[in-house]
Amino acid sequence: MRVRCTHCSAQVDLDDGRYKGRRMAQIRCWMCAQTSLVDLVPVDMNSSTLVADPVAPEDRPFAAARLAEVSRTQTATLDLPIGKSITISVVDGPSAGFQRDLTMPLVTLGRLRGGADIEIDDPQVSRLHCAIEVKGDDVFLRDLRSTNGTYVAGRRVLAAKLDDSAEFRIGSSALRVDIASH
Repeated sequence: MRVRCTHCSAQVDLDDGRYKGRRMAQIRCWMCAQTSLVDLVPVDMNSSTLVADPVAPEDRPFAAARLAEVSRTQTATLDLPIGKSITISVVDGPSAGFQRDLTMPLVTLGRLRGGADIEIDDPQVSRLHCAIEVKGDDVFLRDLRSTNGTYVAGRRVLAAKLDDSAEFRIGSSALRVDIASH
């Protein structure tokens, strides 16, 4: 089955077996890397290509309801901490010695030429393997449904809070997150 990206009009192929019977799917375009929630019910049942129109937030399944009384101070937003710098370093593996400062509060890590914000030359790393999120002074690591998993302290994790000098492993590479005040 094919859908068309609403952002750049590229065709995105979907695995029929994986999406069979589903009404909606979240897709990531291979060309522009934008994510969209698309309706999989075709207008023309004889067509193999679907035009993917963005789905209104109120029509999305499992959408989170917002509480009217929630104050702005309780809402955690992605933001780099003031007066601190965060550095990601590869300490072991094929790209050992590679180092990058975070300039955005959300970055993806993945295999070289895979489309991630930070790319590592490691064939055991998925194209989009994991993400680093910064919310205030907290740094979080999230696995992005990678094939080989994301590990902290030898345990496979879906998400973990990272402290200063925390190490984690993706593929055959060990990485460290350093948080420095300046």
